[in-house]
Amino acid sequence: MTEVVSIPRPLLKELYEHFGRIEEILATLEELSNKEGLERIEKSLEEYKKKEYTTVRSPDEGLNFALQVGFYTRLHQGIR
Repeated sequence: MTEVVSIPRPLLKELYEHFGRIEEILATLEELSNKEGLERIEKSLEEYKKKEYTTVRSPDEGLNFALQVGFYTRLHQGIR
């Protein structure tokens, strides 16, 4: 026997939005909890201070840039 529960759409939308935020927090905590993650953060901060970064105007432009520099290939191979 299947039971059905009705959830108002606004509540479902709010739950989904909060889930996204919680997921981001957990990912940050995971990154901070290991040595490699902290090293990546420190390196990124140094690059930011030296203005060694690229700015994109849209997600599509960011994806195209990441593909051009081989980011996804290196990420898949575990190279940073």
